[in-house]
Amino acid sequence: MGQTECRGCSTSDPATDTVKVSIGATLLADADAGKASSKHQAADVQPGPVLCQEDEESACREAEELSLREEQQEQERRRQREEERHRLDEEQRRWQRERAEAQAREEEEERHRLGSEAELSQRLAAEAAARRAEEERQRTAEEKARKEAKKKVEVFLKARGFKTMVMPRTTCFKATYPLHVAVQENSADVVSAFLLCGADKKVKNSSDKTPLEVAQKLNNKGSHQAVIAALA
Repeated sequence: MGQTECRGCSTSDPATDTVKVSIGATLLADADAGKASSKHQAADVQPGPVLCQEDEESACREAEELSLREEQQEQERRRQREEERHRLDEEQRRWQRERAEAQAREEEEERHRLGSEAELSQRLAAEAAARRAEEERQRTAEEKARKEAKKKVEVFLKARGFKTMVMPRTTCFKATYPLHVAVQENSADVVSAFLLCGADKKVKNSSDKTPLEVAQKLNNKGSHQAVIAALA
C-alpha cells in the first residue's frame, strides 16, 4: 500500500524545517521529576526505621517479661527451699522432742520398776518374816500343846492303871484301851490329848468297836458330840 501524505504538513521542508527546544524548561521539568522521584523513594524507605524500632521495643518487652518470669521462678524456688528448710527444722525439733519424751518415759518406767521391785522385795521379805514368825508361833504352840497333852495323858494313864496309851488293860478277858476309857468318860480334852500324842483312833476294843463307835453309841442328845468331833 502507498503512503498517504498529510496534507496539512505538505508545505514543510524536512531539510529546512527547525524545532525550538527550551532547555531551561526541560531542566526544570527534570528537576521536578527528580524531586517527585525522591519523594516517592523517601516514602518507600521511611517505614524501615519505624519497623526496626517496634521490633526492638517488642524484643525489650519480651526480654523484660522473660527476666520477670525468671525472677518470679527464682523467688518461688527460694520460697520452696525456705519452706522445705522450715519443714525439716520442724521435723528435727519434733523428733528431738519425741525422743526426749520417750527417754523421760523410759527413765520414769525404770524408776517405777526399780521402786516396784524394791517395794516387792520388801513386801516379800516382810511376808516371809511374818510366815516364819507365824510358823515359829505355831511350832511353839504345838510344842507346848504336846507337852501339856503328854502330861495330861500320863496323869490319865496313871490314874486308870494303864502302863502306856497303846497297851490295853485286861480284866475278865476284856481288853480296854485308854482312848476308849476317855471316850466313855466323855472327856473330850483327854481324847484330844491322846490323839495329839499319836494314839490310834482306829484301834478296836474287845467288843470290836473303835473309840468313835463307842462315842456314837453313848451319845445321848448330843452328850458326846465334842468327843465325836475330836475323833472325826
